Amino acid sequence: MSGKTETLWDRAISVATRALAAGRLMPIVTDAQRIEEEGISYFAHVVTANATKKCRATSTQGNPFLPYEQSLYVDEVGQEHVCLLNKFPVLTPHLLICSKTFIPQQSCLTLSDFQAWLAGFDYPDVFGFYNSGPQAGASQAHRHMQLVRSPIPLEKVISQGELPFVHCLALLHTLEAADLYRHYLSMMAQLGLLADKECGDCAPYNLLLTERWMLLFPRSKNNIEGVFANGINYSGRFLVKQAEQLEWLQQYGLMNYLTNCSRHS
Repeated sequence: MSGKTETLWDRAISVATRALAAGRLMPIVTDAQRIEEEGISYFAHVVTANATKKCRATSTQGNPFLPYEQSLYVDEVGQEHVCLLNKFPVLTPHLLICSKTFIPQQSCLTLSDFQAWLAGFDYPDVFGFYNSGPQAGASQAHRHMQLVRSPIPLEKVISQGELPFVHCLALLHTLEAADLYRHYLSMMAQLGLLADKECGDCAPYNLLLTERWMLLFPRSKNNIEGVFANGINYSGRFLVKQAEQLEWLQQYGLMNYLTNCSRHS
């Protein structure tokens, strides 16, 4: 017996292996290609036929998190959240930290959300992202924070504050939920994104989180020419439906695309 404590990611990897073998997990991407632009090596994927199944599932199932598929269950995360696998992952495993009851994705995050989200930062190279509403790339209306393990092509640009669109950045020395929540509220206020008292919805934004920094930025649109963007795109990873879209994206410019999907003034 080694005495090694099993992490959330260890459990997720075991669950993903079983779910994949049983046909309950349906990865939607091909192997990543690399695209060079301005000294940055971006990742690009073309989707597989499983993406059609994802679209069908999204349109026919009201809320995949209530109830959730038992085969995708990883663990409880505190009293208010549960960890599930993304059934249609870009990267496997892809973790979702979901509220146990319905909370709108566009309402403000809470301290409890950050406490649950941080449970997934128990492994190296974890990248977290949050899509606040459809305009920010959210495909589900139920509160869920996301986690993958991945290199971040835009790490240097992000950490040095060189992104060419409106954003707020916090450099982190430790991951403490209370500190992150305080940064989050400050950023939301600074960018004018806090919930309208009338409707309770925040303006659309993405929130990215690593153990080194937290980044928040407003969104202006969820796609350009049918190429859609959510939070993971802003790490430097792209997903397209056909090779022709990848060619268009290269001609349009990857950073130009990200800038025009966000707010640049």
